[in-house]
Amino acid sequence: MRIALAMVLATSTAAYAQISSNPISVPEVVPIPDGLSQVTAIKVTDVAKEYKIAKKMKLRPMSQSLVTTGGYYDVLNCVDAAGKPRELWFDIGSFFPGSYQTK
Repeated sequence: MRIALAMVLATSTAAYAQISSNPISVPEVVPIPDGLSQVTAIKVTDVAKEYKIAKKMKLRPMSQSLVTTGGYYDVLNCVDAAGKPRELWFDIGSFFPGSYQTK
């Protein structure tokens, strides 16, 4: 019985050493495009889609601005049903003139 237990311990210790020496692979985290920030901007193919998305999200656009830092983005400044201000970010790099993606 002791010999069998010793063999199991030796085998499991060797297996643990082999596993623990391999780095753990962590999957890359891809941000969900929710439009809450530049990092999570929603990709669109035209401006009309921006307003359709805002309407579906029950947001009322008040103004629109262009951001060209780090890419090409439209930012809709909206208000929700309760009157709370909200920014909605859209990635317009696929169609904005001068964008590297449109060339």
